[in-house]
Amino acid sequence: MRLSTFFKTFLASVILSGCVTFSGDEYKPDTTPPPGYNPIYLNTIKQVDNTNLRQAALQITRIDLRDPQKVKLYVQLSDSNGAYLRGANETAFKKMWCSLSEEIAGITRNVSNFTIRETTELDRVPLALAVVMDHSGSMGDDRARAVQNAVEEFIKLKKPEDQLALVKYDHRTIAESPLSGDQSELLTRLKKDGLMSLGGGTAIIDGIAAGIDQLQNAPNNLLKAIVVFTDGHENSSKQNKDSVIARARKSGILVCAVDFGAYVNAGFMQEFADRTSGSYHHMYGTGEFKFVFEDIYRRLKNSYVIEYKPVDYGLHNVRLKACLPQDSLIAIASYDNTPNIGDIALLNVFFDFNKSTITAESKNSIDNVYALLKAFPTMKIELRGHTDSQNKTGDADYNTKLSQKRAEAVKEALVKRGIAADRISAFGYGESRPVADNATEEGRALNRRTEFVIISR
Repeated sequence: MRLSTFFKTFLASVILSGCVTFSGDEYKPDTTPPPGYNPIYLNTIKQVDNTNLRQAALQITRIDLRDPQKVKLYVQLSDSNGAYLRGANETAFKKMWCSLSEEIAGITRNVSNFTIRETTELDRVPLALAVVMDHSGSMGDDRARAVQNAVEEFIKLKKPEDQLALVKYDHRTIAESPLSGDQSELLTRLKKDGLMSLGGGTAIIDGIAAGIDQLQNAPNNLLKAIVVFTDGHENSSKQNKDSVIARARKSGILVCAVDFGAYVNAGFMQEFADRTSGSYHHMYGTGEFKFVFEDIYRRLKNSYVIEYKPVDYGLHNVRLKACLPQDSLIAIASYDNTPNIGDIALLNVFFDFNKSTITAESKNSIDNVYALLKAFPTMKIELRGHTDSQNKTGDADYNTKLSQKRAEAVKEALVKRGIAADRISAFGYGESRPVADNATEEGRALNRRTEFVIISR
């Protein structure tokens, strides 16, 4: 009786600790995709022409917000067979990029001042990628092997200038291969043994953190990204999501995240992608693994990059239109550039010369901050006024007082719209915190600025 009790207690503790290895696909079978699910997985590259444009598709894969003064849309133009169509920014096709607009808080604005450039795998821009593979128990042995076979093909596909690292995780993480450009070494280190000693819980955050660890020492000239997927819920990580995202952002690492199946936390993986300027995809069948890794790789290497300066802060719905002779292509995406707590955000508020009178052209910016404060009822902000060092008096104390009055004028405008005064603090820093050289007119213009910082949300 004592032996039986001991055995039951031991078995329960092993199961709860996630050390039991499961096998088979009975736990989470492949999911039937929703109607209309027909993803285009990139697999090659072709020169664009009028013939392949007739069956082309346009997609915004990811949006880079790491520079607060610039939005970068990474766009793919592809045919129905998965070929990326290059050359559509050259003279013969440049006019096809006919419309870009954003909808913010119900107001649609055309973006007229944008640039477009292209980068392709022919440019041989090197990448450093960490492939982070879910090997939790719900994957089952057969699907774990399918992933391993797909990664093997991915290693064979990679360009010589690119480096890969391999990480597996359940409730633990295993760095199976450090970052390497040697294809033979990577193939040797990849273990194609199913779940084997893995097959426990699901530590997605720790898996991503392990990928970051592998990329920390990558050369600075390499674009760094993590390719990570899961088929389940986060339930075992020891690390914090926000801190791991902060690490990725600080290191310039994109997280390209993939959800697999129907038993995942909605929005969990997408948050990693959105907050690190990576990409997100939801797949449904085991057979897609052999396509998804190559697709992410090719989208990182091949894209039209559209850049422009955002006008407002908040949730933006982007609409990109390409006008073709017989048709048009539309790509839609969204991004939220609401600053994080502690980030300094530029406010496009302007004043009459040497005064604290807000000009009429500042209305949209003040309306935008008002909308943010309404959308987040507990948000508190700090307004900061700055001047250059060469107004007509040239007196530092005068400049400090002028910048204080300007910050208070913005606060007053927000309070008049109905925002509680205790949610807004105002400080004038005068000429003490320049961001550019006061010896040039361009530099002085940059130094004459109003900023806001989110203190709490």
